[in-house]
Amino acid sequence: MKNSDKYLLSEIKVIDAASFIAGPSAATIMSDYGAEVIKIEPQNGDSLRNLIANGRMPEGQENYCWELTSRNKKSISLNLKDENAHKILINLIKDADVFITNMPFPIREKLKIRSEDIRPHNDKLIYASLTGYGEVGPDADRTAYDSMAWWARSGLMDFVRPSDNSPVAWSTPGMGDHPTGMALYGAIMTALFKREKTGQGSEVSTSLMANGAWANGVFIQAALMDVEFPQRSEPIPRHPFYDFYETKDNREFALGMINSRIEWPKLITILEREDWHERNLFNFDDPFANADILRRELAEEFRSRDLMQINDLLRDSGVTYGVLGRTTDHKNDKQFLETETLSPLSHESFENLLTVNSPFNIKNEKKVHFKRAPHVGEHTKEVLQNYGYNEDELKSLKDCNSIYWPEN
Repeated sequence: MKNSDKYLLSEIKVIDAASFIAGPSAATIMSDYGAEVIKIEPQNGDSLRNLIANGRMPEGQENYCWELTSRNKKSISLNLKDENAHKILINLIKDADVFITNMPFPIREKLKIRSEDIRPHNDKLIYASLTGYGEVGPDADRTAYDSMAWWARSGLMDFVRPSDNSPVAWSTPGMGDHPTGMALYGAIMTALFKREKTGQGSEVSTSLMANGAWANGVFIQAALMDVEFPQRSEPIPRHPFYDFYETKDNREFALGMINSRIEWPKLITILEREDWHERNLFNFDDPFANADILRRELAEEFRSRDLMQINDLLRDSGVTYGVLGRTTDHKNDKQFLETETLSPLSHESFENLLTVNSPFNIKNEKKVHFKRAPHVGEHTKEVLQNYGYNEDELKSLKDCNSIYWPEN
């Protein structure tokens, strides 16, 4: 029943009974390091499969949302409302190390997948719970997406807009889900470490709201310490050393010269503008004194060069800056490729396809070669045969709609 020990987590089996992105993405990271992840889906599939159609998102040859979050996994289709299917789930749980779900609590109760329903069958199991707003409190039973619980509820949505009179912006798909999935992954791995020490499983949890609060932690802490935030009827002015600039080819980049005493002389040298020093254009004792002039002259310098030239000038200069990347840039970005932030994904519909790697590495520990996400129920027969179900039993279970697999 176990995989080889070729990868760090090869001996770990994960039941992914979660939906959409945040919960399942924790299982994806575990699969990257070799864990066997069994994805539980209803016959009509995880709701994430429908996000492109329902979310006014760009259409593609394949479901890119599903491919990213469900790579490497095995899909089995169980009708958990059915008693026979639930018995199958319990058999899987008896042999599992981790069970992940983000179903709302009323649905967990109905499907009998609460911790108290699951853990008595395996006292070494890690039960990992993902919620929108937490395990208790008035909003505990509410459904949520990251755009609401992580982005909006945390105050991030409000604070990133230029002023109180500016419209709010929605988060991009999965923007809060993936960091929340990282938190759940960390909780699971901590619980597995605890199990190594005590021999006992445990229950871990995190929420979209809690991770949004952590992401906005600096300003939330300020508010908790009674810091008064200014009214923002207009955008807050930035100093030219920490602002955005346009380039000749209509791209943008940001200067971030917070350590100005060190970086300002370097910028003067690299741009060959000794006159700025001679004119005392920047006064360290009164940094906003010539801000309008300084920004105008910086803008003229940068607008005379394209983005590649800016990169060539600033990359090794010691001046802090960052390119405003576009999503279509990354597949040709050497930094993304050489760091394996983008890594190969085997997929029969594409040649040389890349995917987004999980965002950390462990020295001398390999990740698996990423495989495409499964079709609904693609591995139902394979997985259940490994648990001793014969052809007649499987056919009977499929005929009564307890399980499903696609016909070839």
